[in-house]
Amino acid sequence: MEYFLISSITLFLILLGSFFTVLIYRLPLILKRQWIKDSEFFLNQKNLILFPKKDFNIFLPFSHCPNCLQHLTIIQKIPLFSYFFLKRKCAYCQVSISFCYPLIEILTLISSLIVIERFGMNLQGLAALILTWGLLVLAFIDFKHQLLPDIIIFPLLWCGLISSICKFFVSSEAAILGACLAYLFLYLLAKCYQLLTKVEPMGEGDFKCFALLGAWLGIKALPCILLIATVTGSLVGVVCYLYDKNSLREGIAFGPYLALSGWIILISQAYL
Repeated sequence: MEYFLISSITLFLILLGSFFTVLIYRLPLILKRQWIKDSEFFLNQKNLILFPKKDFNIFLPFSHCPNCLQHLTIIQKIPLFSYFFLKRKCAYCQVSISFCYPLIEILTLISSLIVIERFGMNLQGLAALILTWGLLVLAFIDFKHQLLPDIIIFPLLWCGLISSICKFFVSSEAAILGACLAYLFLYLLAKCYQLLTKVEPMGEGDFKCFALLGAWLGIKALPCILLIATVTGSLVGVVCYLYDKNSLREGIAFGPYLALSGWIILISQAYL
């Protein structure tokens, strides 16, 4: 019975990771389509839409190769297995499949199992899983598109505030103060830096992401989160610069490092 439960949980988490790969790929495209549609309405212009007028959402069209648009068979959609079975290439056009797909599935599995082991299978563990999954999706979207969607950030922030009512991780007072001060600190820091250098150091998505971490982990966790994120981001930036001196011109997404540091603090709280 125990082995069946472990196998079922593992299978569910891998399938969930596969869903996250779809969400990470499609959500930015959905938002881009909506922005263009809103621009068309605002400018009162027609034929501004640059995409085919077909149903496009998280579920439609069905899974397909983003290069040749061929629909995938059931065997080609098996999480983890299909990536290696197809030898990391599309079965139709032979274009390489990004390693991000199996990586997201593996990280979903490993991070979720760590959370379950630390917090247990209870309401607190479920709350920790929700935060873990949300941070994982935000990190990869920001890494690929330098975008932290409000449609994910705001529900996560409210979940953090609601979880504080049950005192899963922090009290309501610590959560509210954490969310408010986290946003204000990065906002004021960015504005001061922009006034001095005329360069915008980060986007508002980073302010909101830091705020949601404050809502989940409280005001006392903010210095540690910011320190870990800054050090990690700086180290990665130095490595990228040494590898390619032009890599920093487009900037580095800060969201993945905030997400990673927030998750580390979340797991460390299990020992406190």
